[in-house]
Amino acid sequence: MRLIAVMPDTRQVGFLIDSLRNNGFDRKDLIVSDLGDREHWGNPEEAAEEISFIQTEREGLWEIGTFAEGIEGLKSKEGILVVVELSKNASLHVRELMEEAGAVEIIQD
Repeated sequence: MRLIAVMPDTRQVGFLIDSLRNNGFDRKDLIVSDLGDREHWGNPEEAAEEISFIQTEREGLWEIGTFAEGIEGLKSKEGILVVVELSKNASLHVRELMEEAGAVEIIQD
């Protein structure tokens, strides 16, 4: 399962990542992606060069989009996403860490 936090700024992202690491999470368990403005690319090569194109939730090989476009229920249009892969048992504790760090939105999927 995943918990997805929308953080307002990089300082709060850093605080959340430090808190998660101090609680046993590895950086490989996290995805960090800027919501920013939507990008429009002409081809996959252009998309791959952009920082906002970190990972996609799309299934088609040539479907281009930001990571955030594939998250159902996401209401925020600005901020930085911090996605944590975790077990169901850890979800309550991680949600608390996200709230303490200043998350403006938290989604479970």
